[in-house]
Amino acid sequence: MPHWLNWKWLGVVALAIAALLVFSACGDDDDEAGDDGGNGGGENVVTVPAGGKIQVGVTAVLSGDLQALGTTVLKAAELAAQQLGDIEGFEVEVVGADDLCDASGAEPAAQQLLANENLVAVIGSICSGVNVTVQPTYEQRHITQVSSGSTAVKVTYPEGRDPFDSFLRTVVHDGVQGVKQAEFADSVLGSKSAFIAHDTDAYGTGLADVFEENFTGEVVGRQGWEKGQTDFAALVTSVTTDNPDLVYVASFDPEAAAFLTQLRTAGYEGDFLAGDGVITEQFLTLAGDDAEGAYLSKPAPIEETPALTKFQQDYLDYAGFPWDDQPYAAQTYDAYTAIFNGIKEVAKVVDGNLEIDLDAMNDAIHNQDFEGISGHISFDDHGDVKAAAGKPQIIFYKVEGGEYVQQDFE
Repeated sequence: MPHWLNWKWLGVVALAIAALLVFSACGDDDDEAGDDGGNGGGENVVTVPAGGKIQVGVTAVLSGDLQALGTTVLKAAELAAQQLGDIEGFEVEVVGADDLCDASGAEPAAQQLLANENLVAVIGSICSGVNVTVQPTYEQRHITQVSSGSTAVKVTYPEGRDPFDSFLRTVVHDGVQGVKQAEFADSVLGSKSAFIAHDTDAYGTGLADVFEENFTGEVVGRQGWEKGQTDFAALVTSVTTDNPDLVYVASFDPEAAAFLTQLRTAGYEGDFLAGDGVITEQFLTLAGDDAEGAYLSKPAPIEETPALTKFQQDYLDYAGFPWDDQPYAAQTYDAYTAIFNGIKEVAKVVDGNLEIDLDAMNDAIHNQDFEGISGHISFDDHGDVKAAAGKPQIIFYKVEGGEYVQQDFE
């Protein structure tokens, strides 16, 4: 061994090599995580080349029984993009991905959107189970999500950590809706007992939890089901045996309609109350006469402002169906507006290209304060839309003559 290559120096060299290997591995991880979003430009900056398009993603359920919900959201985002126009001469393109409204579709949809080189933000998902699954992915890539329909409390109040800085929503969470539903059951329906039925996804479970915590009557039973279930015989037997004043449902419309039909067939004559995942035209079609007398709730808007009146016609002309056949169209338009405003505030033309700092854009979106289609839009520290003083956030309907008739309750 040469005199200069003693054991001391071998140790130093070994440590240096180890450090280089660790640094290299970390560098590979950073590349995969996409600190620059994989989109060019500097750190967390998307550079849209001259002639390119700014891309805003929409993650939604675009197939299956809930396709109408996702299509409503996608069409509202496309309409907003068309009407609000370009930014610094660069067109904004809306790109969609089907998340199946299920945790299994969350990551594939996210990766499909993230593969778009000029992606700067995402609208959605309307399904809370998707968001709970995929929030870390978007946060790591510095991509802001603004959901128009995800209502589970845990989405903005995650367990064991601070809220995700990259997530906001233009719809009120179930901590509001579930409380108001319980108040409605107590004071309007006069329910002394209730049976709670729900899907086992984040949405159904979370909304059912809030209702149960706030209902002052007796909860005589509670049971969950997996999405896609069609046979509710065992559950119907449990309900008819307990014979509560009220059956409360937290789920989406296909299962709720099938459950209600089987309940009525079995002779249950009590009240039925469900939320925003059920109040659709599809529910009326699927449940038919069995829907008569059912009570349902959904987030505002309730004010017939000139902006909302114009939006109703514009949406019908663009999408080919009414804006309120499904929930969340107005909230989606506002979600896009918040994103658009945020991009516009920070985007800079540099050498003919458009540079968008994702972190600065996120801050700008958090600071939005404007009158939207669905109401006033501003966000709290958790990314939740703030309550407008003196204005109800949840509205109630009763099915009468095959139509939703708004109820007088605030």
